[in-house]
Amino acid sequence: MGFLRRIFSRRKEKNQEQDFQEMTKELFPEQQEPNQRRIGHYVLDYCEQIIEAAKEVGEGKKEYDIVTRYLEDIETISALPEEEQEPIREVAEYIQKLNQSRDSYLNTSKKISDTQYVMFEQKDQEIPDAIRRMQTNEAYQSTIKRDMSYLEGEKMQWTLLRSEMMHEKHVLRMASSILFSVFFLLMILLTVLQAGFSVDVTWGWMIVTALAAAGGLFIFVRYQNAVTNIRRAEMNANHAISLLNKTKIKYVNITNAVDYACEKYHVKNARDLEYQWEEYLEAAREKERLLRTNDDLDYYNHKLISLLEKYRLYDARVWTEQPHALISAGEMSEVKHNLLVRRQKLRARIQYNANIVEEQRSKVDELMAMQPEYEEEIRGIIKSVDRLSIGEL
Repeated sequence: MGFLRRIFSRRKEKNQEQDFQEMTKELFPEQQEPNQRRIGHYVLDYCEQIIEAAKEVGEGKKEYDIVTRYLEDIETISALPEEEQEPIREVAEYIQKLNQSRDSYLNTSKKISDTQYVMFEQKDQEIPDAIRRMQTNEAYQSTIKRDMSYLEGEKMQWTLLRSEMMHEKHVLRMASSILFSVFFLLMILLTVLQAGFSVDVTWGWMIVTALAAAGGLFIFVRYQNAVTNIRRAEMNANHAISLLNKTKIKYVNITNAVDYACEKYHVKNARDLEYQWEEYLEAAREKERLLRTNDDLDYYNHKLISLLEKYRLYDARVWTEQPHALISAGEMSEVKHNLLVRRQKLRARIQYNANIVEEQRSKVDELMAMQPEYEEEIRGIIKSVDRLSIGEL
């Protein structure tokens, strides 16, 4: 038997209407293998189908019996007097309400991730202080940022003023050179007029000298003013740069502190942290309500089971999953209808597989009739199959 199973692969019969001779010629020509081996293969093939169908029959009967017992439970419950049904109905109503409350919580979209919830749960003592500290740091960060902008403007203002004064200083130097050159030329001209042409140039000397003195004084005052402004601009710019550098250090430090807090608590800013903390508190309250609901649900489930077990039902626990059927007669009728439909389908399944068993057994009988010389070996195989089928059932 084991030898034949190893030689031939398992397969399903394609057409149950073909007779033995046609299958033999089509699938196993005479030149391919001995006649005895072919017969053993066909017997095994039929037997495998018998075993498979017998398993289906056994499983179908078990399920059929279970469904029948559930229907008997329904009949038992429906036949109870009203005074006995009333406490069962009250407990079932509690269970239904608790189930609805639990389902409402479970179906509510989460506003906070499970990771965030666990993190807040682990650090719930420090989160309020962390929110306040983060808000303070962000406010200080904004203040420092404004100070940096102001100091940047100051630095730019004094830098521009120094550039303007440097330009004015350069212009004044050029003006002093021009004034000196003009004064020198006028002195030569007056000297030539006085010496060569005996012209009285006293007023000329006075005017030129006065203009040269006034121009020189003006240039000197503006030049000194420019030098003073340059020094003041450099001093103030350096002071602004120094303050800006210190402020930048403060800004970097406070920004690092804010960024670290955001990374630590997986948030964008203090407002986000505060929002998620409030969502966590709400989720924690909902979870606590769910735990209380589950405790109450366990209590009423056990109470319902205790009430139903008095009537020796097949399965009292199944009614905790469908309390609505205990509350409404219409719902109970629907449950009963579904069970009847299931039982009808099981009956059809059992009958279908029983027919397969009968058909395959008849094929084996036909095979023995056609090949009587192998009848003893075939009967041995059938006995083994019967023992295997009974064991599976």
